[in-house]
Amino acid sequence: MSGSRALTALLLIAASCTAAAQDRNIALPVADLEHMLQAEPMRIVTAEISRPKAKGDITLKADVAFADRPPIRVKVRKAERGAQTFNNVPRYDLAAYELQKLLMDAQEYVVPPTSLRMLPMEQMKPYSPDVRATFPDSDDVLCVVQYWLQDVTAPADVLFPERFESDALYARHIGQLNVLTYLISHRDSNLGNFLISAVPEGARVFSIDHGVAFASEGSDRGELWRSMRVKQLPTDTMARLRKFTEADLNARLGVLAEWKLEIQHTNVGQEWRQHRPVDRQLAHLRIYRQVQAGL
Repeated sequence: MSGSRALTALLLIAASCTAAAQDRNIALPVADLEHMLQAEPMRIVTAEISRPKAKGDITLKADVAFADRPPIRVKVRKAERGAQTFNNVPRYDLAAYELQKLLMDAQEYVVPPTSLRMLPMEQMKPYSPDVRATFPDSDDVLCVVQYWLQDVTAPADVLFPERFESDALYARHIGQLNVLTYLISHRDSNLGNFLISAVPEGARVFSIDHGVAFASEGSDRGELWRSMRVKQLPTDTMARLRKFTEADLNARLGVLAEWKLEIQHTNVGQEWRQHRPVDRQLAHLRIYRQVQAGL
């Protein structure tokens, strides 16, 4: 086989493995999941604490229905009052998801589909009795809603040096993961925050918790992925990285999500309703009948 044919065959195999991994770990198209998580009516069907043996865990493993679709499983993590407490900064989770889009295509994402939602307190209370409204003048709770990955495991470390040397597609995914975790200064390598596909070859790897990253205060939760752990990095990922501009980052991360609350005069009094216009010109969080989350 000629060199060019061999290269073509290798690329086709890699593409096939990547597509298979996408189907195995993320069962629906990413674009569909983004629309569901961001915009469709959401109803919690059932939920329970994700890691009941972990002291203080507030993350829910929930089966939720979007519009008239069959329920799917997601992670729901409520914000505390003000949405700015240690290891619980919802905008950091969404920022990590959005930043990866500048580095890789959807079929290789290392952060599963993630969104921020305002959920009514009455919907959260059966599963989180101590829940409180996140912002004044509203009974809503700001939550991170993230797709629950399929067919994955949570080893102590998703980086296996021998596998990295022998499995080119797995090495590619590790390299993509490491570039992202380095850029966001990831500082929480606790067990369960990094997952790997159960496939024997070409396994995808994922980072699912970004509460301790970006400008977060220091922690003792483990900094395995804060630095560059591997030297072999995907050429196309690095090419994208070199093209980053400040304008790109502002456009992608300046304002990640926005809600407006307005008073509705009805026959039963005043009612706050939620709106979601997008304005990426402001790059901070503010509260005055309006909430914006960005970096």
